[in-house]
Amino acid sequence: MNLITLRSSLLLLITVVIFSSCELKDEDGVPSYIHIERIGLVTVDGQGTASHKITDAWVYIDNILIGAFELPATFPVLKSGTHQVRINAGIKVNGIAATRSPYPFFKPITTSLTLTPGEISTLTDTLVYYAEQTTFEWMEDFNGGAVSIDTTSNSEARFFRVSDPQLVFKYNNETNAYSAMARVSGDTLLFECATINSFNLPKDGSPVFLEMNYRNNHNLTVGLLMTSAGEPVQQPLLVLNPSENWNKIYINLTPTISFFSGADDFRIFIGMLRSNDSETATIYFDHLKLIY
Repeated sequence: MNLITLRSSLLLLITVVIFSSCELKDEDGVPSYIHIERIGLVTVDGQGTASHKITDAWVYIDNILIGAFELPATFPVLKSGTHQVRINAGIKVNGIAATRSPYPFFKPITTSLTLTPGEISTLTDTLVYYAEQTTFEWMEDFNGGAVSIDTTSNSEARFFRVSDPQLVFKYNNETNAYSAMARVSGDTLLFECATINSFNLPKDGSPVFLEMNYRNNHNLTVGLLMTSAGEPVQQPLLVLNPSENWNKIYINLTPTISFFSGADDFRIFIGMLRSNDSETATIYFDHLKLIY
């Protein structure tokens, strides 16, 4: 069991323990409460969009984990007075609710908070940043002149950039002129694209993730292309269900890369095989980030 799976398995247990302990009293007889409305992301040049899907707060008080809470959250704390609070922003790994975990590339939020029994202390300025040691191996937002992803020889359809404001991904006040779109219909069944360049990724178990914004009316597959023992390997990792609105996902590549530790020339692929009962299958994707 890897660290992410272990942490997510403990999530429900930790939360149940915290709330089942509410009947216990602190030294003043009444618990204090903390409220966290949301956690936002701030990016700088070279880090791409600040769009995110932070769903949880993993809360430590005086370096002791007290629980993982789905946001927004108000929760009891059996302490009073001034304490050091640390919050790690949590995500759903691979978009699965059962695999919640702190995202390893975000710096924790740290603050000093005075707790008063019976009162709610609201944490503000809950913003996270990418950690300084994060490597952005590849990013694609389709706004530049050259695009770093292309269809494969298997694909029966091409993708193209769209600029219609009704179709382009938008986040807050960020400028984004284009998104990628692919459509499979008529006599065509398969769309597949992959990164043009290959990547040298850590194989020692260090976290490697792909971030992606997408919107689709048909299942799409994300995976890795690689060379192993001199032979090409195509390894699907995740099938994304249809999403009527733009969605954000964090895909964990770590176990697959570690399993194929002897492989090299890693590339990302995105594919869609239209089912016979669908007349048209369409996907949009944008703001891809390969990080470790």
